[in-house]
Amino acid sequence: MAKQIMGFDYSDNEKIKILIYLFIGGTAALIEWGLFYLFGVRWSWNYLASTSLAFLCSTICHYLMTNIWVFESGARYKRAKEVTLVLFVSAIGLFFNLVLMGLFVGLLQWHPMFSKVLASCIVVVWNYVSRKKWVY
Repeated sequence: MAKQIMGFDYSDNEKIKILIYLFIGGTAALIEWGLFYLFGVRWSWNYLASTSLAFLCSTICHYLMTNIWVFESGARYKRAKEVTLVLFVSAIGLFFNLVLMGLFVGLLQWHPMFSKVLASCIVVVWNYVSRKKWVY
């Protein structure tokens, strides 16, 4: 299936796909950070629980948006296997997030919101490389 913006086909243009992926990732990060702020700062939930729930919600949004604009869903694997792989890759990303949050907030006593932003910036590299290499 061709990937297009206003009639411009970018299906084979990896630079455009990376830019769109970063835009979508930025949008998903804003969703994640907003939810983390709501859960962890405003509602005073535990920072690890807040990280997990915010990550889950943003991952779902991210998956849907990247299937539309970046990756070709079903091109490599059937949908069920693809979703399983995305969940696996995302679970590892969540693990990295939780470890980093435990380090930054639990050990170093940094502010939870600053820590969440920093952890997200680190994990985004894992997300793109792993999805590109193993999922799509």
